[in-house]
Amino acid sequence: MGFIVIPNVCSAKGAICHCLDEFSKGRGARSRVARLRDAIAALAPAFNGLTGVFDQHLVSHVITDATERGRIVAHLERYWFNQASPEAFFPGVPMASIYGQGVLKALDLALAGRRVVLPLNSWWLLDFPEVKLLSLADVDSAGVTTGGRVTLLILTPRPQGGGTPTRTPILGETAQAFVTEHHDNATRTVAIRSQ
Repeated sequence: MGFIVIPNVCSAKGAICHCLDEFSKGRGARSRVARLRDAIAALAPAFNGLTGVFDQHLVSHVITDATERGRIVAHLERYWFNQASPEAFFPGVPMASIYGQGVLKALDLALAGRRVVLPLNSWWLLDFPEVKLLSLADVDSAGVTTGGRVTLLILTPRPQGGGTPTRTPILGETAQAFVTEHHDNATRTVAIRSQ
């Protein structure tokens, strides 16, 4: 069974988001980001093999436990990127192509920093009508990405069907997410980690 986000949580930072954030920081980030960017670009236009590229060039740099890494890779292939899987979260949607092109754009923006690669800040947002990847950055007139980070938002409908709700919608120690909403005549802000 695939891990799904519990019903009252509207945002998550799963394995790919967490790994993108972590591997794009620190010593050697530019070369890591460039290698991932080139490997993803080589898969265009269908982006078949995206799971393997993520495993080799991304997940392996952050998730060191082989069992955990294998579980993540199997989950990505089964529920996200293999359109032929009967358990795909988004049947009929070319997930590898959308995801590959979206991540590629975020990586290009990160690499376009003046002197350093800009770290990524990636989030999965649920309850959208269709799958989209949204890259956000400040870019000057010369095409140089400025500011402190490049934000990548993975927007999807909520996966349906049988899955195991995850108890950790946000991986990592520092990432925080809050939702402010009006419900039952009251406005409230809730930390997603505490839900």
